[in-house]
Amino acid sequence: MSATLIAVSVILSFAALSVSLLAGEFGLLLDQIPDDPSEDYKILVNLFGITAATATAAAGVVVALWTYKKTSEAARIAQRKQHTITILFETRLSDYFQTTNKLRKQVFPTDRDIYLEDWKKARSSADVTQREGADALQQVLNYYEFLAVGIYQEDLDKELLEKTIRGIMCNLVDDARIMISELRENDPHSLEHLATLYEEWRRKETTTNYAGAETERPIPSSRELAQLLSSR
Repeated sequence: MSATLIAVSVILSFAALSVSLLAGEFGLLLDQIPDDPSEDYKILVNLFGITAATATAAAGVVVALWTYKKTSEAARIAQRKQHTITILFETRLSDYFQTTNKLRKQVFPTDRDIYLEDWKKARSSADVTQREGADALQQVLNYYEFLAVGIYQEDLDKELLEKTIRGIMCNLVDDARIMISELRENDPHSLEHLATLYEEWRRKETTTNYAGAETERPIPSSRELAQLLSSR
């Protein structure tokens, strides 16, 4: 008997064995085994058994790795969410942040465009409140840039942050969009992650807030910025 025929015979025998086992037909199972198997047949049976055992072991390893990957991924997601919540509680909800945000609004009220020139004047003003307001604006913008970087590096949970700070962040960037554009004209890396996140999160259709002011406008391009500055 040729090796090919023997191999086919072994495969068919194992196939029949499997079917017989599933059907409970043990009589048919025994009928598939030759009364006087040749040495080649025995060798192929052993090889087939080893192959089947190896395949089963390999499948077990694959399943174990897949399970480990899914478990690790779930753990990372949970850890990232917890880290994000901790950051929010320790920063944005802190007394320091609330005071800083209040100082910013005293000097740069909401729903009013902020120009770089205005910020520079406030920063160099003899009035302490003006200087503190300018510093507060810078700190708040840097804070949201920090969150945007955390999202970009997948250290913070993007979905959770979008649900909690999207509106507040977008309103701030809308107020400071001209100033941000001016800063980025001088240094394209300035607040780059915040600018990118804002363009992703802001509503693209015309939007007005509770006070009736248009908000979530795009950050001006170089050409638009030049027009805004020349018409001021």
